[in-house]
Amino acid sequence: MPLATSLAPPAWYLVACAAGTVILLILLIARLRLHPALALATAAFALGIAARMPWVRISLSFSAGVGNLMGHIAVVLGLGAILGNLLARSGGATALGRALVDSCGPRGLPWALLGLGMLVGMPVFFEVGLVLLMPIVAAAAHRSRRPPILVGIPLMAGLSIVHGTLPPHPAAMLAAAQYHADLGRTILWGLAVAIPAGIMAGPALGWLLNRLLAPAMMRKAATSEPGLALFEEAGIETEEAAIAAHTAPAPAGPLRAASAILLPIALIFVGSWADALSTPGTAANQMLHFIGSPDVALLLAVLVALATLGPRIQTGHEHGAELLRRLTTESFEPIANVLIILAAAGGLSGILRDSGAAQATITLALGAHMPPLVLAWLLAAVVRVSMGSATVAMAVASAVLAPMAGHTGVRPELLVLATGTGSLIFSQVNDPGFWMIQSFFNLEMKETFATWTVLETVLSICGLAATLLLSTVLH
Repeated sequence: MPLATSLAPPAWYLVACAAGTVILLILLIARLRLHPALALATAAFALGIAARMPWVRISLSFSAGVGNLMGHIAVVLGLGAILGNLLARSGGATALGRALVDSCGPRGLPWALLGLGMLVGMPVFFEVGLVLLMPIVAAAAHRSRRPPILVGIPLMAGLSIVHGTLPPHPAAMLAAAQYHADLGRTILWGLAVAIPAGIMAGPALGWLLNRLLAPAMMRKAATSEPGLALFEEAGIETEEAAIAAHTAPAPAGPLRAASAILLPIALIFVGSWADALSTPGTAANQMLHFIGSPDVALLLAVLVALATLGPRIQTGHEHGAELLRRLTTESFEPIANVLIILAAAGGLSGILRDSGAAQATITLALGAHMPPLVLAWLLAAVVRVSMGSATVAMAVASAVLAPMAGHTGVRPELLVLATGTGSLIFSQVNDPGFWMIQSFFNLEMKETFATWTVLETVLSICGLAATLLLSTVLH
């Protein structure tokens, strides 16, 4: 409940406090280089003080916000990390990629890479998916004699769009929790947005950039060191590696990998449409709701993956239950940073709500007659350009707009998609992903802007357009 006292600040003051909080976040992260989690917590407490909340209520609101958010997403993210790690370490992702790429001719290659990026990107982070699939890009670029960055554009489009819009990715899960969106519908409608946006930013943009940039990039490649040497598929070079390859089990096949990816999605779909599949209130209906809840669906998927992918882990040193236990523990390390950022974002959301600042901001926005989906996209886009991180952009935007979700007549799942597509726009020098792409593909800065930055911007704009179109169909 918003803070209600006889001395409650006026609405215009609370709106100014909310705007000042965003500006303070930008200064703390972009100028002072403070870690996003520390910046979010600092800005949250500063907002509570500026909004004249009782001192004891500030910390309580922050803790409640953290608890509410982590209760929805912490276990889901942890289980998703285990599934992604099993997929990577078993060789399943690479096998799935080779199967898709090898089954397509040169004309079908961009479409295969787009589908591969979306499929592999569902359970793993963008960075992990890119590292896993870079050898496939390197091999395809070598066979086609084209610049690797231009070959890889559809793959990066697929990885990026699902990272920004589809649960169980952290930012999408955060927004779904904040807006109280149904996960099954978020995934289904997210695919309806992601596929056309991915086509425009993947095969379509790749076709255009190949005609505009390929000649100059090929001339540069002829006189410079190859940029993908790290990822080129090569033979075994050391005796230790040869022994490991000999004793390791056969990698997981593409069918096992695809099954591991699609099982939790199928279970979540079943839960979302349980009332259409069975009579509400019956034992069967309750069971479908149970197995379709995100926690249970991902737990079941992880248990199945341990049985199907676990024996295929690519190591020549050890196998069995102890190895799987260690890999499970290791899976949590990459998401620790993200979890702390999202926890701090939850605390900010609690103070925004309890101070009344969020409601005052939403009332102002609705009075200005700005469409809620455009507002969500625009706020996420502003934070993304200012701070660089898509996760932080989605966290801040959903925290500010969460009170709006139930009062606009717009489906909360569409708010998730609008916020997610806004968080992808215009990757530039304050985004770690910008430098990752530049380093992996050995690009000059202007080439990174002309390829990766353009790709992200096309994804964002086309994603918003697809979301707005979908909203007219679902209204």
